Amino acid sequence: MRRFTRTPYLSGPEDPAYRENRGVLQPGETVQVETYGGHDQDYLAKKDLRAGAVMDVDPYRHSRPCGPFFIEGIEAGDWVSVEIIDMEVGAYGFYRNGGPHWGSLRLIAPVRDGLVHFPPDFVVPVRPMIGVVQLESVAPHQIDTGGNMDFNAIQPGSTVHIRAQKPGGLLTLGDVHARMGDGELTGTGVEIDSTITMKVDRSPGFPCSAPVVEKTRIVESQEEYLTSGQGYNWEEAVKVAWSEMNALIADRYDTTVEYANLIVGTIADARPGYAAGLLNRRGNADVHAYVTCQMAVTKELRRTGTPYVP
Repeated sequence: MRRFTRTPYLSGPEDPAYRENRGVLQPGETVQVETYGGHDQDYLAKKDLRAGAVMDVDPYRHSRPCGPFFIEGIEAGDWVSVEIIDMEVGAYGFYRNGGPHWGSLRLIAPVRDGLVHFPPDFVVPVRPMIGVVQLESVAPHQIDTGGNMDFNAIQPGSTVHIRAQKPGGLLTLGDVHARMGDGELTGTGVEIDSTITMKVDRSPGFPCSAPVVEKTRIVESQEEYLTSGQGYNWEEAVKVAWSEMNALIADRYDTTVEYANLIVGTIADARPGYAAGLLNRRGNADVHAYVTCQMAVTKELRRTGTPYVP
């Protein structure tokens, strides 16, 4: 099996390798590709690797990009399937302390034995997903060719189907998270280096213009807490449900609201309930219009009783 690595690192942003194709893939071929985490940082070089330590943004490592890959025999209009077989994530990533009540500091997220560590002693299983899966567009901006979709559905056991717009498709992947809540509430999940095992092939296609994700495995527990929010728009409903979940986690896990917020903002799934809002008003303003939201946190979240030790 071929493996495309993020090393050796490039010399800088002007290195011509940034603009080169990473390789030619054959339809039906299984390969491993390495991606780099948010900000392309060397976490292992950090002096402070405690869970929740504030992360300074250092100069980029200039990792080799995960694409574009030319897929042999693919022409414009053909559909491509990208089957995600397996994913391995690195030892450290980062997330943000954000939300309705806090700022946006970047914090260190250690990963050990399949668990993401939060302060002071919280752990939750990894749930790796890929934020960016795209083929190259004929336009300067993306037109139905994927991109920074940030769907948790794009995980091991899923196949992404995308229609090519250029010969070879020119596939690129990136923006992997060790875990991310549906909706990516703080603008990040646990951004992290990864190794993706994938199979690229022709797809029979769909009567759609945008990508289609096909899930073939369930990879997570369905036991969870869910809080509720209602508001005039989606953001207001999210704010209510988020605040309610902060209170629930603080109470059920005997922790502070500050620690609870780190967890909720990073791993909670924001799910729509009543989503029509003004849609059924035919565009007319209505002070009584609303949408509802549920915030979900897995019951796999637990406390170890011992803070993480690097």
